[in-house]
Amino acid sequence: MRRMVALAGGVALAGVTLAQAQDVPHQRVGMWRTDMVMAGRPMSMKSCVDEASAARMSVFSSAVRRNGNCKQLQLSHNPDGSWTNVSSCEFRPGVERTTRADISGDFNSRLTMTMRSPPTAPPEMTMTMTWIGACEAGMRGGDVVMPNGMKMNMDPTAH
Repeated sequence: MRRMVALAGGVALAGVTLAQAQDVPHQRVGMWRTDMVMAGRPMSMKSCVDEASAARMSVFSSAVRRNGNCKQLQLSHNPDGSWTNVSSCEFRPGVERTTRADISGDFNSRLTMTMRSPPTAPPEMTMTMTWIGACEAGMRGGDVVMPNGMKMNMDPTAH
């Protein structure tokens, strides 16, 4: 499950360079509810975002790109304010997958990300992230509460 969630956020813009990452928006600090449909299966979770985790784990930067198996093919800031990324990742030797992620919305209140692979296929995953307020007591940046109540920290530098 952890890998699936990391891939959901990470493949989106897997190869953004540091210079590009400074030019892209980050989610508002606080608690976000994520409603996701992946392979026809719905799931909801909550995550706590602080400034540090927003910079490291946003839809524009992820541990997935740090594994060295992903490269960016194209990152576009579209005229309507949305973002599109087409990236390619090798998940096992000789097996590369190209994914298109379209991200739209307001990084302060609500975002929608749709992913498809190959880039022209119907969506495989849709995520809607909605800001719901301050992080809950006892939560720190990168903490995610899964549907079953299990809490884990997805920030690779927080361990």
